[in-house]
Amino acid sequence: MVVAEFSRLGMSKEYIKNVLEKFDDHLNIDHNNRIIFSGRFGIGKSYFLNKFFEDESYKQKYFPIFLNPINYSIASNEDIFELLKFDILFQILSKDVIKFENLKFSKGNLLHQYFSNKFLEDFVSTTDLIGENIMEEQTSGSFGLLKNLGKLIGKISEVSVKDFENFKDQIQKNPELQAINEFLEQQQNKLGSFYENNTITQLIYDLIKNIENITTKKTVLIIDDLDRIDPEHIFRILNVFSAHVREEENKFGIEKVVLVCDLKNIKNIYHHFYGEHVDFFGYINKFYSIEPYEYSNKDYALKFKSEYYSEKYIDWENIRLLGFLFSDAIAKNFITARQLFNMDFSKKSVTDYYENFFRDRSIAVFEGARVSNFNEHRETYALLATTIYYFGSSTNFSKYVNQADFEVLLFEFEKSFVDIFSFLDFKQPKNDNNIYKTNYDFNYRFDSMGIELIPNSREIKKSDIKKVLLDAIKQYDNIIFN
Repeated sequence: MVVAEFSRLGMSKEYIKNVLEKFDDHLNIDHNNRIIFSGRFGIGKSYFLNKFFEDESYKQKYFPIFLNPINYSIASNEDIFELLKFDILFQILSKDVIKFENLKFSKGNLLHQYFSNKFLEDFVSTTDLIGENIMEEQTSGSFGLLKNLGKLIGKISEVSVKDFENFKDQIQKNPELQAINEFLEQQQNKLGSFYENNTITQLIYDLIKNIENITTKKTVLIIDDLDRIDPEHIFRILNVFSAHVREEENKFGIEKVVLVCDLKNIKNIYHHFYGEHVDFFGYINKFYSIEPYEYSNKDYALKFKSEYYSEKYIDWENIRLLGFLFSDAIAKNFITARQLFNMDFSKKSVTDYYENFFRDRSIAVFEGARVSNFNEHRETYALLATTIYYFGSSTNFSKYVNQADFEVLLFEFEKSFVDIFSFLDFKQPKNDNNIYKTNYDFNYRFDSMGIELIPNSREIKKSDIKKVLLDAIKQYDNIIFN
């Protein structure tokens, strides 16, 4: 098992490392050459895959080729596969990997002459098909692509005409062989057909094998956002890649093909397109080798509770509450993979931020008035400040609170909740044993031991828990310190 390197992320690398290793293990299952990478929209699938293949450990194992068919949305269904091929070719030529002096083209099917006479014609015509916007995106600032394209054309021009002429003479002298050749040539030049093997297709195959020989890496084709394109294009791409599997070899000889989508969306689109009673499982299972890979932020959340409830901070309830909130928010995608990769969510880092916010808060200003002795509420202030920092904003935290289920909150974090309510009511003068009304469906009694909620806090409605938290967020936003 490869261990990913995340030195810049400190302790949070532990959360991320496990998820990367899980995907790497899936990629390396024997005969797992076609993978559906499924996860709901907005969960960070593309971001995760980019980070996975950028990581130094996995960069040594894989040669990724990323395609985004959403760029081809203006193309006709017949053009889609051609655009995919040229997108692959552009990406290969953009990376300075190919050793052109050692490049050998496949022999035996008139390919040499076809390269010599037809390559530029095919290349230019399909370049027109791609359109100016995609060309600009692929070639912008890429001198390497143009340089490698020149080398490739130069290599093609070196093909021996004599070898081809000898082969052609043998075919033409035998009418049966000539008839067979004409049929095969006709099928191979049908764009996107089952037997399609035209110039660019064979060229990509040769380049892929050249890359694998030079780098010893596994080539991986990632087709992103599959469920965000026209339905006809979705099923065109799926059918082309499934139909070209021969003896477990993918199209173009690429070792692994990863289709990125929300499989539930594909299922809905399929039934809308073909009918509610048409068997989706029987259709989709030929597009993956083993089983779909379900990407979920829950994988990041697995370690949170065990770490935040352990050792040094077991009696510090607010730290455990932060662990609960972050774990729950990550699992529900309110904290994204992008945030996890770029912020340190380890208990040590979170506790450091909490302690920084917990420093002396003697005098606060709220709604233009000075509030003395605010220190008794600094635990709650630090809790809110730390939470909002990691959520990115008060708005993001409020969105999470509105949709979260806080049934567990009062059972495990009763003291923290009481303190949050007390923070809301810090301007209210209090006398021992008095019962005070609130804007919620509960009241409270104050005495020398603190606040007691009435009814018992465990009987408070979940709707009131949300109201208290949302009001506390608003109040936090209006507090400043001198």
